[in-house]
Amino acid sequence: MNIYVIFAIIVAVAMFVGGFVVARQLRALQNVPLISLMFVKYKWIFSALMGIFISGIFSLAGLLDTKFSAWSIVAFIVMVLIASTFNYFGISLGWGRLAPVNEDVNPTNQAKINELPGNVIVDDTLNSVKITINTRKRWVWFAMSLFPLAMGGLCALPVFGLFVISLSQEYLPKSMHIVIWFVVGAFVLYVFYARFQDTLEYLFDKEVIEIDNFSVKIENSTSSFKSKKEYPADNIKKITTMFSLGGTNVVTKRSPFINSNMPAFMIWHNRGLKRYRTFGRAVDLAVAQRILQTVYSRFPQYKD
Repeated sequence: MNIYVIFAIIVAVAMFVGGFVVARQLRALQNVPLISLMFVKYKWIFSALMGIFISGIFSLAGLLDTKFSAWSIVAFIVMVLIASTFNYFGISLGWGRLAPVNEDVNPTNQAKINELPGNVIVDDTLNSVKITINTRKRWVWFAMSLFPLAMGGLCALPVFGLFVISLSQEYLPKSMHIVIWFVVGAFVLYVFYARFQDTLEYLFDKEVIEIDNFSVKIENSTSSFKSKKEYPADNIKKITTMFSLGGTNVVTKRSPFINSNMPAFMIWHNRGLKRYRTFGRAVDLAVAQRILQTVYSRFPQYKD
């Protein structure tokens, strides 16, 4: 009995917070048909499906400690109602009041490049376009990213590395054992370093992007940390804004919550495991589109 009460409390809190956060993030895509159906028109159905799925998982976990009975069915139904209701209210609160979603950013209606917000500076020099973005430290997101970093980088990666090493040593000669340790160790350290760099970006309060004919350079820096990455032009397929609708001039609006935490630009690569790179935090998508028009006019190879 007690375990079901604990599960009900956990489910209620988790579903409300989960619904709120997801809706808060995705309400920027309210003009996307699937998102609109899930979080507006058929919000109750979506919440009910989520409630059934989550309650089913918790009920199965509860059966490990108790025997199946008629009470188990009643508890499952009650838990579904609780989960669905709290998820519905979380989505409703996170989504908020609907706002106009289309924003025309045709060149004839664009603001001048010098009318950008105060935290964004664009220097259109002779050889490049330099974009300086002053953001703010995102301590909550940094703290949230530490858990997957610790689980993946400090637990899963070493275990995976040791598994690969032990498996390889069975089929390769002893003379190759030191090479296996070196290669696998280097791979594990590289992956951990890359994830650590991504985590530290939540603390970077300044982003400098320099675009020219040869490459795109992205530098994140504060008084204590600095990270700089360069992407050759021949490996860049295109540069776009996030959530822009292809083939149109429509860019979705974002909430202030999203504006402060999500990047506005995307680099699409021609090759590689990760086919995109995002950058440009704390920039409104309409502002990002105006900046891209300047980039496209100078360097058309980065346009679709």
